[in-house]
Amino acid sequence: MPEAIHADEAPTRPALLTLLHDQRVLLEGDDDRVEYGLRDGFPDRRAAIDWYQRATVRTLGYLADAWSPVDLARDRVLITALVTGPERRTFVDDSSELLGADAARDYRDRLERNLVLPASHRAYNDLRRRSGEYIETQDGDETDVNPADIDPSGQDHVAMRPGFQQADDRQHRALARLWGGFDDDRALMDWLHELNAATNGAVDEELPAQVGRDEVARQFLLDVDVDDESHARRYRERFAVHTLLPAFVRGIKRMSAGELAQQSKDGLTFAQG
Repeated sequence: MPEAIHADEAPTRPALLTLLHDQRVLLEGDDDRVEYGLRDGFPDRRAAIDWYQRATVRTLGYLADAWSPVDLARDRVLITALVTGPERRTFVDDSSELLGADAARDYRDRLERNLVLPASHRAYNDLRRRSGEYIETQDGDETDVNPADIDPSGQDHVAMRPGFQQADDRQHRALARLWGGFDDDRALMDWLHELNAATNGAVDEELPAQVGRDEVARQFLLDVDVDDESHARRYRERFAVHTLLPAFVRGIKRMSAGELAQQSKDGLTFAQG
């Protein structure tokens, strides 16, 4: 489990410490929502894609500025550094040499230092500039909970922002449905329609029409018998990387980090801002 973060640095802004905890989980995993962490790698590319989605929310979309999601499909060195399970060998052709375990670990460490931590820093400062402190309620009642007593690891929402947690959950469910495939064309169209919520309206409006007339897409997205199930698995992963993850990033960047946390006698309330 990630080491506890204490609320002694910014006791009036526990959302900042909660975000720090959420970002630490990206590195170490072992969390209800983030099973695998970057430091130890991922059993397969699908788990790495799931992690990137979680990282998109927890860095408020800043990770994509330096690490494009499409790299998860086109950068073989990156993929073989991220994936630690047997699948990693399938991403290397006969002319390429598979990264050793030590080299892969060093590569992931560089990703952490050069990409993930800077993106986390920018997200922290974005939230710091736009988030409110714990304040009295508008009717003048005094607060009855000490912000320093709030446990950052025990919060239900990313950075104590319900909107970001809702987006995180919707994006995760969208990927989970994609991995399993769809029973028929109507189920597929229903899912494409629901992507409006998962992407905060950032998905391409032409996507349903494009998928509908693409026989290859329909073949591999529908849950039907194919000659090689690995082909369907690979196609769905590429679809996620090229279509879903970029839309997820755009959707998160459309959101505001500046929700104001207010304290009432009943506990925390949140106002969009």
